[in-house]
Amino acid sequence: MQFRPLSDCIVVERDEAKQGVIILLETKPLTSGIVKAIGPGKRLPDGSLSPMSVAVGDHVLFGDYTGQNVTIDGKDYLMMRDPEVIGVF
Repeated sequence: MQFRPLSDCIVVERDEAKQGVIILLETKPLTSGIVKAIGPGKRLPDGSLSPMSVAVGDHVLFGDYTGQNVTIDGKDYLMMRDPEVIGVF
């Protein structure tokens, strides 16, 4: 992948087979995917970087309406911010 996310952004490849199948307390559906790229972290007021809570290769869970769809090198991905990730499997 020739794409480098900035700040606290991450690139996720959705799990097509599992899309929208997990529902907690009969609310909004959740989706999972694999993290393909991460940014360096959010810049704090003192100039340091906040560490990312995910790493490349992590299997993550996020809301169904989270992030933006992007196409990179002909493949579809989801671009979102680190805080939008609900959890890591």
